[in-house]
Amino acid sequence: MLLSITASPGVRSITITSGDRVLALHMYARSTYGAVVARGRECLVGGEDLRRAAWLLTRLMDRVGELLKSRYYTYTGPLEVVGDRVVYRPYVSPTSTAEVVLSGKTARVASGEVRRRFSTSLDVGAVLRRYLELLEKC
Repeated sequence: MLLSITASPGVRSITITSGDRVLALHMYARSTYGAVVARGRECLVGGEDLRRAAWLLTRLMDRVGELLKSRYYTYTGPLEVVGDRVVYRPYVSPTSTAEVVLSGKTARVASGEVRRRFSTSLDVGAVLRRYLELLEKC
């Protein structure tokens, strides 16, 4: 499973790819489009919790990019669910990755010598796990 987070100045989005299925949520200005797309099917998703989780993830990756002096706007890497934690390992430069562990209302980031912990107002990992189940069902 891959998670791609785009945190550009105008467009913010998350895309989760699992096999032949994709969950995409794109936010531009005040409009939002979310869907699970599988072969020949499109299931629209528009939960406020997913939009908030995506917004928090893009803000988190903005901060991780600044912290690690990355010039990327899109961060892609493997995503896995380990118990009640969601672990994401995005590339932050052509030669380095970070590990982002989402658990409860915290996000722990580790890359090389850098270790940071961020608090969120939402359990982002739980929201992602719920939509990953939807991704498998659609």
